[in-house]
Amino acid sequence: MRMFLFALLTAATVALPVAQTEAGALPVQPKHGFDCIGGMADGFPCSNVDLKSHISLAAFGSGSGSSLWGWTDPDTQREYALMGLNDATAFVDITVPDHPVYLGKLPAQSVTSIWRELKTYGYYAYIVSEAVDHGMQVFDLRRLRNVANPPQVFTVDTVYTQIGRGHNMVVNNQSGFGYVVGSRQGVQTCSGGLHMINLVNPAAPVFAGCFSADGYTHDALCVNYTGPDLDYVGREICFAANEDTLTIVDVTNKASPVQIVRRANPYPGVRYLHQGWLTEDSRYFAINDELDEQNNGHNAKTYVMDVSNLDAPVLHTTFTSSLPNIDHNLYIKGRYAYQANYRAGLRVLDLARIDEHIVTEVAFFDTFPSSNSASFNGAWNVYPYFASGVVILSDIDGGLFVLKPELCAPLPTPAAPTLDGSIANQISLQFASPPAGTSVDVLRRYEGCAGAPVQIANGVATGTFNDTAVSGQVPLGYAIRYRDNAAPQCVSAASTCVATQTTGQCTAPPAFAGLQTTASIPSTRCSIENTWDVAQSRCGTGVSYTIERSAGAVFDTKTATTLASGLGTLAFVDDTVSSATPMSYRVRAFDLASGVSDSNAIHLSASAGGANGNGTFHSGAEIGEEWLGASGASPSGASGTNTLRAKHVAWEVSQSAASSGAQSYHSGAGRSECLALMSRDFAITPGQTAALQFQQRFDLLAGQDAGIVQVSSDGGATWQTVAPNGGYPATVAAGSSNACGFAPGMPVYSGTNLAWNLQTFTLSGFTGTLRFRYMFSTSANSGNLGWWIDDVALAQVQVPGTCIADPPLLVNGFETP
Repeated sequence: MRMFLFALLTAATVALPVAQTEAGALPVQPKHGFDCIGGMADGFPCSNVDLKSHISLAAFGSGSGSSLWGWTDPDTQREYALMGLNDATAFVDITVPDHPVYLGKLPAQSVTSIWRELKTYGYYAYIVSEAVDHGMQVFDLRRLRNVANPPQVFTVDTVYTQIGRGHNMVVNNQSGFGYVVGSRQGVQTCSGGLHMINLVNPAAPVFAGCFSADGYTHDALCVNYTGPDLDYVGREICFAANEDTLTIVDVTNKASPVQIVRRANPYPGVRYLHQGWLTEDSRYFAINDELDEQNNGHNAKTYVMDVSNLDAPVLHTTFTSSLPNIDHNLYIKGRYAYQANYRAGLRVLDLARIDEHIVTEVAFFDTFPSSNSASFNGAWNVYPYFASGVVILSDIDGGLFVLKPELCAPLPTPAAPTLDGSIANQISLQFASPPAGTSVDVLRRYEGCAGAPVQIANGVATGTFNDTAVSGQVPLGYAIRYRDNAAPQCVSAASTCVATQTTGQCTAPPAFAGLQTTASIPSTRCSIENTWDVAQSRCGTGVSYTIERSAGAVFDTKTATTLASGLGTLAFVDDTVSSATPMSYRVRAFDLASGVSDSNAIHLSASAGGANGNGTFHSGAEIGEEWLGASGASPSGASGTNTLRAKHVAWEVSQSAASSGAQSYHSGAGRSECLALMSRDFAITPGQTAALQFQQRFDLLAGQDAGIVQVSSDGGATWQTVAPNGGYPATVAAGSSNACGFAPGMPVYSGTNLAWNLQTFTLSGFTGTLRFRYMFSTSANSGNLGWWIDDVALAQVQVPGTCIADPPLLVNGFETP
């Protein structure tokens, strides 16, 4: 059984300052000092990560945890954890990591909220929240140096009021600018984009400008750019995670920021591009997608974009976990990515071989042992940047964890090998013998040293290696690295690359980027079109293409079949598919002279559908269905977006209850929230009257919390409240403080009805296009279970029709005779 509460320290342990709860009772004390032995540390599954200490939510006297950050006092070098809670920000001295000292907390600026984000600059912490009227709290961290009687209740130093609600806080410590993202209330919302703040006087932040051209930004990383794209070296660049796009912005001039690129759908299966971080050479940007696991049905997946050309980021590789959990936030320090992955806790990925498209998991600490399912509990954020090597992690349900990963000991970087290509189709390498306890990996590149490295040998114990049967007539680059024989996952940095070429037959594979697009062709006959860019023969001959297919949304090499080979075109239409059945594809390029194939692993999937026609749109939040969640203006008219954002603006796909299937849409009744769950635009069938129906259940504070349905026929610019057939069952009470400002007496859903019941709306008077949304408004006194929506159906609108499989398919994918 998972332990949320901890026993009091025994007399044999070192005494810690006693925190007093609001009721004055003796709280639970931190536990400390559990090594990871046999895969467990104090009941938590682990690998290569020790538990130094754990402070529960009970010790903080709070109801839930959110984000966190770390701060090292530049004068004393003491290390502190800054932990976001539903009602406050807690400060913990972790200089002695197995005996943390809870110093106290800074209360929320307004109402409580499960979302609290913070960053530091110099001596100051900057704290934002989704709570209404919160602003950005500014707190002088030097006040933590001499806390006489911890824990204290601190007061804020100042509040920046240009924003009210902000989803996240970003700080560029090099430039001295902060960026609030996801602002949905206040003087300057910046449409939820980059709200720029000058921190040159850190105690008195000043508004500096907006970037709002791409709407809502969920998270971002802003840096003084020193990466490989020489066009932008020395500029201040923000990498913005914008739900379905990776948007890169030059913010050097705060009065006139420039969007460098808006990369829509940057990887296959994008659902909610949540957050990402740069590798230290700024060549790659690793991304967590928060909804792909639930919606696509695969295990947790990390997407790595090659951003060496900021104008044209492309997918470089992916890492798929062995677990089905949801990934949330990640940060990169050196060769490692540290992920906070909800129910799977801390996961540590080794990026040493990222150039070779290889990412491996080398350590973990599971803070939610009872389950690894794709649900929104467990680890929220992680901070790995302390000089001590300690890593702190915040857990929604479990509080603060102070951890110490035991990762690879540093290995020296080897000197570059010397090369001899005098023998046809062979290149010999000479290098110093590896240090004791290590061996040598050999890496080879095409295009000399410009290509991507591929490991061609490992375990080399001597100072010689012969690369035999190698392609002649093309430049080849080589580097080596050391590998720890006792811990094979541990490798050194690669040596400098050196290049040469040999004579003999050219057997190099073509240079090919793989499949680029896969999409249904709306028509009577089911068909899916695949396209790709031209491959380049390294041997100077032509190329041909082979296309493979497997059933399902993920390409399966074991069951894949070849659809066509010897193709000389850059497109292929597969017309042997069934309606609404997902299929996955991969394309390989072959050199016409040698028959050698490239080895790209890019695969894309699509389902065939017919032409649009009159029908009914369905959405029950099930895997494989189209989800609600399109963005639009908030009901108050303030710019910004309200959309399905998992646990971030309270509408989420939930497995807690369902009218049919396994999932539904749910919004918990957080305090003072004004939230919308919206559809995309639909074309109403001419001459028809659209009708909306859905199943619902709710537990709302009667008269105070309220739900309504609204429809827009102008793309979300204006909204009209519509009533269900038979009318709404309740009204807003006098004196209600609901966040959307629904007026007293307004008909609404309110009160409690936890039985599923069907609601029907006849949308007469609407023509052209329409979109609909569920508006949910809660009061400052909320605390009920919330509102569930399921089995949504919008009739008499244009939807993709079914198509006819011609010829029909058997289960195994082969055509019938």
